[in-house]
Amino acid sequence: MKVSTLLFSSLLLSLPIFAQNSSNENSAKIGDTVSTALIQKLGGELKAQMTKNGLIAALGFCNASAPSLTHEISTMTHYTVKRVSMLERNPQNRANATESSILSRWQEKLTAGQPLPAYEIAADGSMDHYYKPLLINNEACLKCHGTVDPQSELGRAIKAAYPNDRATGYKMGDLRGMIVVDIPVER
Repeated sequence: MKVSTLLFSSLLLSLPIFAQNSSNENSAKIGDTVSTALIQKLGGELKAQMTKNGLIAALGFCNASAPSLTHEISTMTHYTVKRVSMLERNPQNRANATESSILSRWQEKLTAGQPLPAYEIAADGSMDHYYKPLLINNEACLKCHGTVDPQSELGRAIKAAYPNDRATGYKMGDLRGMIVVDIPVER
């Protein structure tokens, strides 16, 4: 077993199954751990695909495997996690009304030159919802989410895999979406 896989697994196993109280601090720790696990898992797998098989294969990998890898993190951590956007590539990743409101507010902050929060937490009954901004902060992201010529091999592959794609045209520092972690709490 690789050292990184071992560290990743031990990090996930250290999570409690349920938050013990409604403190934002506890939910923040859980949300940060789960969202980081998702970013590392998806990012690591995607990078490996790009390196080994190229960009088109990596796109196919995302289309076929990103939902199952996200589900895997939810299963391993016992917390529901998802990625959402207002300009989604996959319709399953469309932000709901609450998430869209937060994303709109964050976009306004970015447009005004203000920094985004590292996360936000909203309580809802017996659930805390942890929201973490996803920014375009890696040049590799722009290969598929930046300016893509629709007539290029990649552009055609994106259109074939995602006929209603709205997730191109981003630049470094743009808000791509958010990670949402649902955390049961005792109130």
